[in-house]
Amino acid sequence: MPSPHAGALRLLFGCLVCIGIGQSMLFSILPPAARQLGITPFQVSTIFATSAALWVFISPWWGRRSDVRGRRPIMIIGLLGYALSMFALAVVVEVGTRGLLPAPLIYPLLIVSRCLFAIFGSGTGPAAQAYVADRTSRHDRTAGIALVSAAMGLGETIGPGVGALLSTVDLLAPLYLSAALAVASAWLIGRWLPEEGPPVTADAPRPPRLRLRDPRVLPFVCVSAALQATRATTVITFAFFLQDTLHLTPERTVQLSGIGFVILALAGLFAQLVIVRRLRPTARGMMRIGLPLSVAAYALLVVGHGLPAYFAALALLGLGLGLLRPGSAAGASLSVESNEQGSVAGLVNGVAVVGNVFGPMLGTTLYSITPVGPYLLNAVVMTAAWVLLFANRRLRTLRA
Repeated sequence: MPSPHAGALRLLFGCLVCIGIGQSMLFSILPPAARQLGITPFQVSTIFATSAALWVFISPWWGRRSDVRGRRPIMIIGLLGYALSMFALAVVVEVGTRGLLPAPLIYPLLIVSRCLFAIFGSGTGPAAQAYVADRTSRHDRTAGIALVSAAMGLGETIGPGVGALLSTVDLLAPLYLSAALAVASAWLIGRWLPEEGPPVTADAPRPPRLRLRDPRVLPFVCVSAALQATRATTVITFAFFLQDTLHLTPERTVQLSGIGFVILALAGLFAQLVIVRRLRPTARGMMRIGLPLSVAAYALLVVGHGLPAYFAALALLGLGLGLLRPGSAAGASLSVESNEQGSVAGLVNGVAVVGNVFGPMLGTTLYSITPVGPYLLNAVVMTAAWVLLFANRRLRTLRA
């Protein structure tokens, strides 16, 4: 990676770690807080699903805006929007637990608070990825984009521990901390992150709007949606899977599933921070390795027996997805022009969120039939993506 930009990328890495910490703390704090308010688990899922549905449409728009307005302003807007969302969630929960608002108003207010993240915060990821693409050569693109994925992954690994520690003081303290970290990150980016100007000058013709069916990016969108759907399904069902197949107590289930998620996260970080950063594989090479590793991981969950086999499957899955996520993102980035980097990042990130909505819905339905049902589905989905990798001409010929 070019040394003149190393400091800027380290600053961006730290700010994205803060967002990852906040997101993972929210996922662990909101369910028990919602239960205190009498909100059902299904209603909690609709809070996230509504935000994700908005994200699909708004993230590509923010990506296009970053091509014209610049990356830094969009990142700042996104971080402040994220801070506002987390603060609003904390306030709504606190007001609800104190009985200061009628109970029927709390649930819709939680939806509105979370949707603020989709409306404004969905610009941070595309703008950050495009910022990295602007400042890396084609040879270094995959390593640079892997840095963005690793930052979020590191934050998601640290977050549950930080949240657990703060929640001993106050259940909502992690949410207020998340808002404060986002504001601090926005200030640091505005003060210290260099950007000479927008990628597109005022007198330059604007690039045409990037469409989902554009053959340059469609295969990468499909791969990204597949990995998001399968990962989300695994995260949601794995604790149930352990409890039912190993006949565990609830307390033991929490302990072992937590260890499993740490293995998944650490394997992904190893792939992104060690393998990608040191060996600099091509985007196509990362996908050609990541997809079969993911298929093997889900096959092991289906046919394996016992905790060692399940943990080994999560390690394989972490390595596979750790290579696949930056590989597909870098492949999409390398397939478009320099003035379309924000657009392609927004499109891929936005559509991939669809996997987070529909994957768990299908997976949990199959789980009610058989515990291995979600992982059979995941194996089929990733095998289809693997076939696409060899069948699609653009993916076959991708070199950089």
